[in-house]
Amino acid sequence: MNWINPLNAAIDYIEENLDGDISNQEITKIVNCSIYNFQRMFSYLADKSLSEYIRSRRLTRAALDIMNTDAKLIDIAMKYGYESQDSFTRAFKAFHGIVPSAIRNGAAVQLKSYPKLSFKITVEGENCMTYQIEKWPAFKVAGFKHRIKTEEAFKIVPELWSQAWNSGTMNRFFDLLMKTDYRPAGILGIAIGGQGGNSIEMDYFMGVTNHVETDNVCHVPAPDGMEEIHIKSATWVIIQANGALPDAVQKVYKQFYSEWLPGSNYQLDDLPIFECYMQDNRQEVWVAVKDNKRTG
Repeated sequence: MNWINPLNAAIDYIEENLDGDISNQEITKIVNCSIYNFQRMFSYLADKSLSEYIRSRRLTRAALDIMNTDAKLIDIAMKYGYESQDSFTRAFKAFHGIVPSAIRNGAAVQLKSYPKLSFKITVEGENCMTYQIEKWPAFKVAGFKHRIKTEEAFKIVPELWSQAWNSGTMNRFFDLLMKTDYRPAGILGIAIGGQGGNSIEMDYFMGVTNHVETDNVCHVPAPDGMEEIHIKSATWVIIQANGALPDAVQKVYKQFYSEWLPGSNYQLDDLPIFECYMQDNRQEVWVAVKDNKRTG
């Protein structure tokens, strides 16, 4: 699948609606994946979050409106999604370094301009990504779910792992591993989000595979206090991400989204993304995909 065309179509849609509502549902139709998966892909390709990009483009446009029109500041604020002139002024100053009224006062000012993005395929060829594509049966994971804000995930997730070590949760996971040792292997960090167009919040699930729906695999019940999630059978790109954390995993994501996926014949499936943490700085990243030839 040529991912570049739908990515740029999504950017075009955003650009056309900077002064109105930007619908997550419409974006999912354009890119044919969940808004959460699109946000993840966007952040690794653009090196900034989708919401930050939209905010930067709106504040760039707002500065031009202030300079080139006689519209009231409150009207410009409302046009670009701010509920009050005060909230607009704070955001404008944080981005441009000056308040909006300074432009109207005729002062010599310096403004920032964040350009519209355009994605293209680049061939790097420096680093080899080690992966396999595997059809894996349905499976279950026992563990703990944490509801977090999507934008704060990169900050909160490391804190959750630190808390798991300090609270004894990791020892409970190790005990469960002694009874299971199923794939996806090790202790899992699972990003769950995007269903129903929701992008504000996501679930982060920490746990251990406790059942695989195949012959000769016993279901180990979730220990007291843990819950269980069920993952359907799917095709997975399983990528080795060995090395020191978090750099090893972050590098794999960027390479997957910027190099491997655009050049493949696959599209993302709307399933959680798994990070598998094993011993000796060995990790795997599991990303569910669909064969574009079969899905049309």
